[in-house]
Amino acid sequence: MLLAMSAMSAMLVAACGSAQPQAANTATGAARQAALPHLAPPPPITWSSCPADPKLQCGSVSVPVDYHHPGRESIAIAVSRSPATQGSSTAPSLLFNPGGPGESGNQILPVFLGLVPAAVRAHFNIVSFDPRGTGASDPLDCGTTPSPAAVTSALPVPTAPGLPLPATPLFTTMARGCRARAPQLVPYVDTIATARDLDRIRQALGVATISYYGMSYGTVLGAVYADLFPHRVATMVLDGAVDVNASLTVQAEEQAPAAERSMDHFLATCGGVSPCPLGSDPRAYFTDLARSLTLHPLPAPGTGDRYPVTVGDLDTATLFALSVPGFVSSYVAALVAAHAGNGGPLRSLALELVTDINGASLVDPQWAITCNDAAHHPGPVAAGNLARSLAARYPLIGGFGATYALGGCVSWPPSHQPVADLHPRGNPPILVVGNTGDPNTPLIGAVHLAAAFTNARLLTWQGYGHTWILSGSGNTCMQHWVSRYLLGGGVPPARTVCH
Repeated sequence: MLLAMSAMSAMLVAACGSAQPQAANTATGAARQAALPHLAPPPPITWSSCPADPKLQCGSVSVPVDYHHPGRESIAIAVSRSPATQGSSTAPSLLFNPGGPGESGNQILPVFLGLVPAAVRAHFNIVSFDPRGTGASDPLDCGTTPSPAAVTSALPVPTAPGLPLPATPLFTTMARGCRARAPQLVPYVDTIATARDLDRIRQALGVATISYYGMSYGTVLGAVYADLFPHRVATMVLDGAVDVNASLTVQAEEQAPAAERSMDHFLATCGGVSPCPLGSDPRAYFTDLARSLTLHPLPAPGTGDRYPVTVGDLDTATLFALSVPGFVSSYVAALVAAHAGNGGPLRSLALELVTDINGASLVDPQWAITCNDAAHHPGPVAAGNLARSLAARYPLIGGFGATYALGGCVSWPPSHQPVADLHPRGNPPILVVGNTGDPNTPLIGAVHLAAAFTNARLLTWQGYGHTWILSGSGNTCMQHWVSRYLLGGGVPPARTVCH
């Protein structure tokens, strides 16, 4: 869920307590909306050529920081648009979110345009945006956030039972910095507020309904939007679906075996690289390297990076490469380099997971959104024990699941409007997409998200990598069903699988 989509720049490219969520936060979307003050629609978007890409149009939409007090502070949400290639002035809008959470949708839009089926590009104006607290939409900067390299190099698993998750000091510093530096913004960098921003964008576009394509965390945003505004949805594709009603701990427990299975497949096939640079026993090669980096980290790569390269970098780079098959050859080369004593290539791949396309750190917005959405936050020791349990069951990369899914929340304050007990109803048919070999949003998440809707259909892609659009956009079976659905042809038959 927390996969950084910065890799899209090349081909592409997130134990619970027992307290219950607040009643207001588990109400239906209609009840949540009824409790808000009336807010006049925003003015139409004024479009102009984007400075970074004149083929795209850029604009902004003003939204309140706090929808319960709309007269207070506001944020300008940066939006961008690629007109439909068929040139129709009345083309409908397809809104896009790349996930993360925390990714800049505007930076990634040009890459998405190259992956989406041509028929969809012809029919829709494709609109993207930087969610609140990200990109060019008042980006969250907590001041004392640790270096991305400090995050990737943190050890994923405590050395003994009863110890806190090793990254706890880093994330405690982050949480304190966010509270001190952005106290008026941080509590409202969450998915429920962003879903309301999405509807403000719809209003500024001057349309009654929108179509939507969300990847990874973007499936959470889509599900929340469908819950709040079911009659504003025309079509909605949720690709690489997240188990939105699962706790952070359950999400980690679902993600760890999925990553382990994906790594097993990678090692059994050497990622399709032949002859295999990892020798006759790639599994032994990997486990020996992991053991060596645990006991004897490699020197810092230098040039401003002072953090030694550790098994944390190995796990982070591994998850990134498993998620994006296009980076497999670079990953194999990084393993070979690390085995020879050069950790620089491994660090570079690891940083892809925690930085945006423009190199900005994603640490603050990723964890602000993730933790603000979670009804319960595990403590440092509970997270540490979970990491040890996952590592024991899934020894290749499973222990990283705790840091990946919930590490930043161990010191985060309680949420005021978490995403909890979500069961959207009243919406048109929704298309949920899951991969059988997705290492970070496993297929079980797509099954559960589809079941949370009263009107949704699951489409399964039998393949490896994170999301269909990022790791298999050329698959003609998937192109057919996704295009057919978005263009008004309805959902695929039940139990459809594309191979």
